[in-house]
Amino acid sequence: MAVRANNIRNARSAQSWSEKDDAALCVLLKRKIRDTSIAIRESTTPYERARLKQQKAQYVSMLHKVEKGAYNGDIIYHELRAAAALSQEAALASGVNATMRGGKKYANSYGNVDFDYESAFRKKRYYGFFLPLLMTLLTIVMIASTLLGALIPSVIPAEPFSSIENVLNFNSMFVYRLGNYEGGNFDIGVKADENGKWWWPEGNYDKTKITLVQGEPWTDRKGKVHDDEGEVIYLHDDLGFTEIYIDSADIIKAWFGTKMLEKTRLDFIEDLPIFQGESYYYALYLAGTKADELIIAPDEEGNYDFGVIYNHLGVYGTIIFLLLTIILMIILLIQNVVRLFTYTSRRIHVTTLLCFLSSLLTFICPVLASCEGTDIGSAFSNYMLRFTNAVAFTESTVTSIGMTLLPLIPVIVSFIMLILPLFFKNRIKNMPSRIPRGNKVHV
Repeated sequence: MAVRANNIRNARSAQSWSEKDDAALCVLLKRKIRDTSIAIRESTTPYERARLKQQKAQYVSMLHKVEKGAYNGDIIYHELRAAAALSQEAALASGVNATMRGGKKYANSYGNVDFDYESAFRKKRYYGFFLPLLMTLLTIVMIASTLLGALIPSVIPAEPFSSIENVLNFNSMFVYRLGNYEGGNFDIGVKADENGKWWWPEGNYDKTKITLVQGEPWTDRKGKVHDDEGEVIYLHDDLGFTEIYIDSADIIKAWFGTKMLEKTRLDFIEDLPIFQGESYYYALYLAGTKADELIIAPDEEGNYDFGVIYNHLGVYGTIIFLLLTIILMIILLIQNVVRLFTYTSRRIHVTTLLCFLSSLLTFICPVLASCEGTDIGSAFSNYMLRFTNAVAFTESTVTSIGMTLLPLIPVIVSFIMLILPLFFKNRIKNMPSRIPRGNKVHV
């Protein structure tokens, strides 16, 4: 595949190129094509990717010419000499640019580069202020809904379920029913603190017969003052509570009593006022020997009780996924605030997706905690009962946990935030020469 010189006057230069040079050039071109393909995959900008693709196409075209012998050796000879001259010039320029004066001149030489940033980022990013602002407001709504039950005071009507506000309770993550069950009577005892004062849970009771004041000695209907340290009052039998409200702060307080934090105290969290007092979620599921009943272990025959597994995942999952949801919502708030002042990707963000999954599991886990055996279907039906029929929930003898609207808000809002960027797509600007689709000539 020796080179044939088409220009006789430059025959001397052409004869300096042999078949070995052709073979070496083929190997070099194939290597450059492979290296360029790798660089295309690793490139991060559309501008760089387009430049590398054009360079690869040039290498492929040169390779085909060399393999077929359809090229002029004189041209390659002079191109190599020109490349050597450019390399020497670049080496001299790099020495000049090493100085302060030369470096400024080198940096200013890029001032006239006209790069179309809009075209490069149009397909991957959206611009504007409204969408990041809307996502920031929605994130604030999610955080407020999670902490709402711990921050706002409990509103208990004189008669149970006398208004729609009590059915759609905004004071709790879920409601636990006290009273008679098929297996007997379920009740919770409340103890007075070291000062003889009482701290009552938020719940539903007959307010016309009993008056409960937080942080004060309790006086019963007979006028007797109960201010003895350690005295126990039962919520259902003594006070007539039909249900208690479990909010997010109560669940986080239960986390402090688990084995995870048994030997560690988080002072900056546990010293906050909303985390003071007893955790009724802990009293329901983890107090005494209840935590031992949640241990997953095989029986004598080596089989596992799936009912215990469901309860274990439900009790501890409610705590863990609630904490994870709060952390993800805070991260999401920071990200959305940053997006107000930066370009923002239109892709579905991982943080929003994780927040949706975590909030959904926080809503589902109380069902597993109340599941009797492996009948998850009945547990879900009972969980929805208070939302659909609050009176039947109070009178039921098999239902213990009822849902509220509050834990659904983060699930719904995070799902909306997932699909919102899909509706805010950038569209290419219409140029003055654009012809509408209906007016185009069909050939």
